[in-house]
Amino acid sequence: MKDVYTTTVSPYGTPFKESIAEVKAMFVNHAFTLRVCMSVILIISSLFNPIYLKAQNCPTTGTTVVSVVENTYYPGTQASVAAGATSVTLGPIGSGANFGNTPIAAGDIVLIIQMQGAQIFIPASTTLSTYGGNSSGVGAGMTATNLMAGRMEFAVASNAVPVGGGTLNLSAGLTYSYAYSAFGTNGQYTYQVIRVSTRYNIQLGANLSAPIWNGSTGGVLVLSAVNQFDFNGKTIDATGAGFRGGGGRALSGQTGLNKNDYYGLSTNAAHAGKGEGVAGTPRYLYYGGALVNTGVEGYPSGSYARGGPGNAGGGASDSDPDNNDQNAGGGGGGNGGAGGNGGNGWYSFGATGGKGGTAFRTYGPNTFYYSPGRLIMGGGGGAGTSNNATGTPSGGVASSGSSGGGIIIINANTIIGTGTVKSNGAAANATVTIDGSGGGGAGGSILIYAVSGHAGVTAIANGADGASNDPNSVGGATQHGPGGGGGGGVIYSNAALNAASTVTKGMSGLSIGPLATDNYGAANGFDGIIGTTATLASIPPKMQICQSIVLPVSVLSFNANYTAANTVDVKWTTTHEIDADYYEVQRSVNGAPFEPIGRVDASQSSDPIHAYIFNDQLYNVSSGTVYYQLRIVDKDGKFDFSKVVAVKIGEPEKAISVYPNPVDNHATLNLYTDKPVTGVIRLFDNAGKQIFNRPFSAGSGSNSISIDQLGNLARGIYIIQVVYDNNLFNQKLIKK
Repeated sequence: MKDVYTTTVSPYGTPFKESIAEVKAMFVNHAFTLRVCMSVILIISSLFNPIYLKAQNCPTTGTTVVSVVENTYYPGTQASVAAGATSVTLGPIGSGANFGNTPIAAGDIVLIIQMQGAQIFIPASTTLSTYGGNSSGVGAGMTATNLMAGRMEFAVASNAVPVGGGTLNLSAGLTYSYAYSAFGTNGQYTYQVIRVSTRYNIQLGANLSAPIWNGSTGGVLVLSAVNQFDFNGKTIDATGAGFRGGGGRALSGQTGLNKNDYYGLSTNAAHAGKGEGVAGTPRYLYYGGALVNTGVEGYPSGSYARGGPGNAGGGASDSDPDNNDQNAGGGGGGNGGAGGNGGNGWYSFGATGGKGGTAFRTYGPNTFYYSPGRLIMGGGGGAGTSNNATGTPSGGVASSGSSGGGIIIINANTIIGTGTVKSNGAAANATVTIDGSGGGGAGGSILIYAVSGHAGVTAIANGADGASNDPNSVGGATQHGPGGGGGGGVIYSNAALNAASTVTKGMSGLSIGPLATDNYGAANGFDGIIGTTATLASIPPKMQICQSIVLPVSVLSFNANYTAANTVDVKWTTTHEIDADYYEVQRSVNGAPFEPIGRVDASQSSDPIHAYIFNDQLYNVSSGTVYYQLRIVDKDGKFDFSKVVAVKIGEPEKAISVYPNPVDNHATLNLYTDKPVTGVIRLFDNAGKQIFNRPFSAGSGSNSISIDQLGNLARGIYIIQVVYDNNLFNQKLIKK
C-alpha cells in the first residue's frame, strides 16, 4: 500500500504528495478494528444516552450574519443559589429594545451574573465621612462583607425555560453562589441569567447595541463564536447601558438638615439623589430621558445626599439645605477608576458636591476586585441640587447624573476584520443654567478572549465628563456646581488590542460665570484599567465550553504557508475519515466571503492518518494577506468548515521545529520570527482534543521554548500548534 494519496484537484491548483510512513506503522494494524469499535460505541451511546452526545448546543458548521442582539435576559428570582446548585428559578424575560425573546432550550449556553450585591457602612451621624467604605475622609465605597457583585460563570441548560420564566436546570453544579433580595438593611442584590446564542462563525451585519439596564435585566451583551468572529467593520456598543444616574428634582428646602450630610431620605425637600451602582438602586433615577420613581429608598438610611454608595456617584448636598438654593454638583460614577467629586455650592462656595463613586474596591481590606472573571457595569453619576428647575427636561430633571457603561463579552476562537467595542459612560446634560449639574457615568467593562486577531479590535470604555452649566447666561449669575467626571472602565483581553483602545477618565464639568469659567471645585474621574494578558484560568468558568470541545474528528491540523513566487502551500492532516467525500479549498482576500479554488478527494484507504497538500498559485491577487479554509463534504452531502488561517504574502514560511521527536518527557520548540511576538502553544491528541493551551513570548530571531510535563501522556501521535499574529503552524509530535 502506498504511503501517499493521489488527489484530484481543479485546474486552479496543483496537488503534491506527503509521506507519513513514520506514523502509519503505529496504527495500520488496528485502524479497521478501531473504526468499527468507535462506530458501535457511538450507535449504542446514541440509543441509550442521546443527551450526552450533545451536552451543549455548540454548532459545528455555518456562518451566521448577526444584525440584532440575540441574547435573552431572565431575572433571577430565587433568593439564594448555593455554589454547587444545579437549578435556579427565573422570572419573565426583560422586554424592550435589544432584549431578545428567544426562550432557553435544552443544551443552550447561559451566563449567570451577579449584577448588584454590596454592602455599605452607615455611620451613626449623617455627617461622618466614613459613609460607604468605612474609611475616614473618603465618604464613598463599599465593604468586603458579603460582596457578591461581578461574580459570573457560564453553564449549560438541561431543560427548556419559556419566556415567562420557571425553573432552569443545569448540566453541572455552579461554581459560585448568587443572591436576590429587594432593598433592605443591606441594600439590593440582583442577578440575571442570559441565554447566549452560540454560533459557529459570526459575521456582524450591523452595529449592535446592548439593552439598557432596567434594574433587573439588561446592560450586558454576550457574543460567542465557536470558530471565527468577523467584526466586518462594525461597532458593538454598550455606552450608557449600565447603572443609571441619580434623578434630579427641583426642591424648595427643609430645616434640620446639614450641608455636610452624607446620607438622607429622598422624602426630604433638600439635597439630591445618589446614582445607581453595585450597592443598590436609588428611589429617583434618570432613565429613558425622564425621571423615574422606583417607590423605594433603595439604599440603607436613604438615597439622598453626597455620600457615594459603592461605585455610584453621590448626589450633591446643598450648601443651604434650609432653602436648597446654593446648588452643588453630583459626583461621578466609578468602575476601573473612581469618579470625581461634584462642584461647590453657589454663593457660599461650600464644598458640598457629591462624592465620586469608588473603583471596584474596598478599603478594609484594601482590595481591588475587577478581573477578567469578575466584571461590573459603570456606576451612575449623582444628581446636582436644584431649586430653579432650569434646563431640559424641566422640573430639575436636567440636573440628573448620567448612566455608566454596560458589559460586553466577546468569546471566539479567532477574530478577523476590524471593528470597535465601546462601553462609555453616557454624555451628561449640559442645558442647566442656575442649578447644580449631574455627575458623569463611569466607563463599563469589556472582555475579549480569542486565539488571534485582537489587533484589529479597538476597545473603548471611557468615563463620561461631568455636566457643565451656564449661569452667566441668566443675567450674569455667578457659578454653580458642575458635575464630577466619571471614572474610566475596565478592559481585559488575552492579547494586545488596537493601540487606540482607551479607558480614559471623564473630565469635570465647567461652570460659566461672569468672572471665571472653570470646574468650580468639581474633580476629574480617574483612568480605568486595561489588561491584555488574561489567561484561560482567569476568565469566567466554562466561558470557552464550546471553543475547547473536541475538534472536528476528521481534522488533525490545517495550515497555510507562503513559500515563494506568489505560491501558498495549504496543508492538512486528518484521521477517522468515515464517509468523507472531498475537501474544497477556499480562499478570501479579506476574511469574507470565501471562494472555492480547488477540490481534493478524500482518501478511501484504511490508513489512520491522511496528509494533504494543495498548491495555490496567487494569480491576480493583490491583497497583502490571504485567508484559507476547508469545506469538508461527506458522502451524504453534509459539510463542515475548518478553521480559518491567514497568510501574509511576501513573507516566506517561518519554520518551527521540535526536538527530540519522538519525545519522552520534555521537548524544545524552535521558533524563528522576524519581530517580537506573543501567542499561544496548544497540544492536541490524535482525536483532536486539546491537552493544554499555554501563552508564550518570543523575541526577534531564533527562540527555544521548553515544553515539559509530557511524561504522563499516552504513547501516540500529537499535534503541537503555535498561534501568533494571525499565523498558525502545526508540528507533529510522537510520544514514545
